[in-house]
Amino acid sequence: MSEVLAGEHDAEELLGQLGSLVAELEQHPDAEVREKALDLVQIIVKLHGEALRRILATFESLPLKSDIYARMLGDDVIRAILTVHDLLPEELEARVAKAIEELRPFLISQGCDVKFLGVDGGRAQLRLMRSGKGAPPVAALKLEIEKVLDVAAPDLLGIDIEGMTEMNEAAAKAAAMLGAMIAPPRTEAPPAPAKLVQIKRPRPDATNVDGTWVSIVRALGFEDGQFKVISYEEINLLVCKLGGEFYAYRNACAEGGRPLGGALFESPMLTCACHGYVYDLRRGLCVGKPGLRLASLPLKVEDDKVKVALPRG
Repeated sequence: MSEVLAGEHDAEELLGQLGSLVAELEQHPDAEVREKALDLVQIIVKLHGEALRRILATFESLPLKSDIYARMLGDDVIRAILTVHDLLPEELEARVAKAIEELRPFLISQGCDVKFLGVDGGRAQLRLMRSGKGAPPVAALKLEIEKVLDVAAPDLLGIDIEGMTEMNEAAAKAAAMLGAMIAPPRTEAPPAPAKLVQIKRPRPDATNVDGTWVSIVRALGFEDGQFKVISYEEINLLVCKLGGEFYAYRNACAEGGRPLGGALFESPMLTCACHGYVYDLRRGLCVGKPGLRLASLPLKVEDDKVKVALPRG
């Protein structure tokens, strides 16, 4: 192996170690230590970003500027670092289009194809085409595409697949029907259907909360439509970001209390693995069973930190 290749391998390994260490810091049980350590990481990242910006500025006057940029963009590590600092010369839409085109041969080999429709509001718009019964499900294909775009365009806010909303609604109805079929018979009259007027659940008043506020995750970099389980010491909850709003719930199914870490999440719906119940995470309500609701926690965002109020004692 050449020295250049060895150096590239070391750089990729360091990036992986950095990501792992930051993830460990986010789970540190001491809130004060956790916040100071993450603040230190953020300051170092900002300092490196400013240095990179000044380095790139010196290239502007060079006659071989285009060749230099081309060689830089051909290195995955340099691409990733420049993207993190929003210094990549190539536009977001061009990077997404290129990554999708490189992924197409693999998708075609799996019995499907994808068409890139553009970027709208920072989100990639895609059309998936599946041929034959052997093609993977849309949810699996979406995950594969997201993995590729996380590397090529980490500044992308997410992806929208044409027709995915309709499929999610159909899946939620099917899961609700299945839950009703396997539920034990009721002796009393069923409750009247709940009239859901609002889409988002009311935000608990964070100004007068009897509890201890604890930082659980950084708001910066938490993508819209993302779902994460936070578990350490006394904390065991799930947090998600939908439509720009953060939501936090106890990591427990509303019926039986089993953890939801293995649930299927297709924003904004969460399908538990134990009963097949579908929860709308914007309200915490169970679709088809309004009497079931996930236990929500008071939440606020301060200084780039997502905080929840835990009961005292």
